[in-house]
Amino acid sequence: MLYAAIRKHGVPEALVSDHGGVFRSYDAIRIYEALGIQKVEIEKRQAWQSYIESNFNAQRRLADWHFENAHSWEDLLAAHEKWLLDFNYQHHFAHEQREDGCHSPAAVLGWVKGMQPEPERIYRAFSAVGEMRTITKAGYVRFRDYLLYGEWNLAGERALVNLFQDVLTLEYQQQPLSRYFVEWQPDEKHLRRVGNSRLYHHPYQSAQLELWPTGSVEWYLILHAESYGPRPRRKKKRLIFLQVPLLEDGDGTQG
Repeated sequence: MLYAAIRKHGVPEALVSDHGGVFRSYDAIRIYEALGIQKVEIEKRQAWQSYIESNFNAQRRLADWHFENAHSWEDLLAAHEKWLLDFNYQHHFAHEQREDGCHSPAAVLGWVKGMQPEPERIYRAFSAVGEMRTITKAGYVRFRDYLLYGEWNLAGERALVNLFQDVLTLEYQQQPLSRYFVEWQPDEKHLRRVGNSRLYHHPYQSAQLELWPTGSVEWYLILHAESYGPRPRRKKKRLIFLQVPLLEDGDGTQG
């Protein structure tokens, strides 16, 4: 969530939260320090010090009825989206006395953006929480139904997929291997296109000479892979127990 927020709104000067462990983890603290975010915690049992509690109460009053009448996940998303727009763009009593014509939260704070750092700084900050992929024998990494070339000499090694905004970088041991520009689908979870590939010089390149002269063979750095189908359900195994005879009678029959 922090990555998505920074990607959309920039790096904030400070982050205010309660004493939840997710805000105090080692990864989170490392990201705060790398991006220069001041971490502030409210006092215990003093929820009023965080405005998020007021937002929760407003959501409970304005949107709970719509949530209760939702019959699907899509209905819940639509109800939340409506509440978010109403809350941000409708006039608020707290802003009625302003003389600058800004009477809604969006008008008061909509223009505020955090620091927009260089993508390289974001890569370093979120490297510990990036996605890891195994490099294939051909040197590719599979990510979101695409095969992206990294380095065939590192086959079997684990590469880090750093993705920030529209730039995707494959890294190994903090060394960039390749970089690609991506285009997102509307759901911001699946990739629509990948292009503009760039290979970096790094210490892990193979010393073996190329088998074919440059330009004689068309070499694809980006390959579109078929989507994985639904995983088959595992059938429950039935265990059959047989009682093995322990003794034999004198006439050779088993008892």
